[in-house]
Amino acid sequence: MALDAEYFDSIYIEVVKKKYYKAGKVQAVFEEIRRQAEALNAENQQLRQQLQERDTLRAELGDTLLSAQEVYQDIIDRAKERAAAITAEAEQRGEAILAEARRQSEQLLADSRDRERDAARRVEDAFAHMKELHLNAAAALDAQWQAFLDSLEPEPAVQEALPASGAPLDLEEKVSAIAGELFSLEEEEQ
Repeated sequence: MALDAEYFDSIYIEVVKKKYYKAGKVQAVFEEIRRQAEALNAENQQLRQQLQERDTLRAELGDTLLSAQEVYQDIIDRAKERAAAITAEAEQRGEAILAEARRQSEQLLADSRDRERDAARRVEDAFAHMKELHLNAAAALDAQWQAFLDSLEPEPAVQEALPASGAPLDLEEKVSAIAGELFSLEEEEQ
C-alpha cells in the first residue's frame, strides 16, 4: 500500500465518549502524520526517480564499458592479425633470403670446383709440357753426347787396341750409368 492521501482518508477512527481523547487533537495528529507521510512519499518518489536515473546511467555506463571492451577486443584482434601477417611475411622473406643464400653458396661452390678442375688441368698440362721438354732435352743431350762420343773415335790403330765395344771400359760404364739414370727419371715421371 502506498502512503498517500487516499490511504489516510480511508482511516476512520471512531471517538467514543468518555474517553480522554479529543477528536480535534486526534485529527490534528493525523493531519501532521499525513503531511509527513506525503513529504516522505514525495521524497521517496524523488529518490526512486534518482535511483531510476542512476540505473539508466549505470546501464549506459555498462553499455559504454561493453562497447569499449568490444572496441578493445577488436583492436587486439586486428593487432594480432596484423602481427601474424607481418610475421608470416617476415618468415617468407627470411626463407627467400635463405634460399637465395643457399643458391649463391651452391653456385660459388660449383664455380670453385670448376676453377679447381681447370687449375688441376692446367697443372697437368704444364707438367706434361715440362716432361716433354725434359724428354726432348734428354734426347738432345743424348744426341749431343753420342755425337761427342762419335767424334772421339780413336784412329784405326788405336781402335784395334780397344775392347770389342770400341770405347774404353770406364767411359762405357759411365755412359751406361748416365743413360740408366735418364731412363729411370723418365719412368718416374710417367
